[in-house]
Amino acid sequence: MGDVELLLVRIDHFHERAAYVSVLRAWLEELQIAHGRVISMGMELQLLFVAASEAQNEQLLAFYRSRGIDTNSRGELCVDKFIDVLGRKKVAASGCRGFLEMDVLSPSLLQKVLVLEWQAEQQWLDAALATKRTKAFLEWKEAAKAARKQRRKREGQEKQQEREAKRLKRQQEEKEKQEEEKEEKTTTPQKTQEQKTKQQPKQKPQQRPVGQKSPQQQQQNPSGPKKKKSATNRQEIV
Repeated sequence: MGDVELLLVRIDHFHERAAYVSVLRAWLEELQIAHGRVISMGMELQLLFVAASEAQNEQLLAFYRSRGIDTNSRGELCVDKFIDVLGRKKVAASGCRGFLEMDVLSPSLLQKVLVLEWQAEQQWLDAALATKRTKAFLEWKEAAKAARKQRRKREGQEKQQEREAKRLKRQQEEKEKQEEEKEEKTTTPQKTQEQKTKQQPKQKPQQRPVGQKSPQQQQQNPSGPKKKKSATNRQEIV
């Protein structure tokens, strides 16, 4: 088996193992990749080992980037963006034959198969065993956490700005109210005086008894009314 490239991929998690492996088998058949293993060690470690040509492995990784293989929470097929490519290297030949699923019980057994029999690198295996989840998943989780923190910070700033705007608005309204009250206190006495002036009735001229002369007329005739001439005095002498 000449011109062989070994590819070791860590799969983060099987949401639906049977569906995942079924799609993977279809990909390998399409790419004419005949040799590989899906290796599981408990629930924490899932590996894909492939022995194929460099071009075939490159196309397989392209499928992982662009095609759905995993299942999301709604049961829909989706891209598995959380895989780690642990390593690739060329060898003269590989002892891996056919494509199978296999379970191993311990890291020592995994080392025996991958490293000693199939010529994978020990550091690939060490990287896989170092964390409970893939590096891609942990980086995504950290980025999502940072994004949530940034969003909460931004929302907090927006709320603070909103509270500050409301506070300034209340202060402005209180200031305007105080100015209105001050102006009202200043104008109220003047308005009250004007209202009192308007409310006072006009004094009517004092009426005098019939025949009584006014003070002006009395000044013009200080001696009182003239006496009537007697009839004798009015007779003319013939």
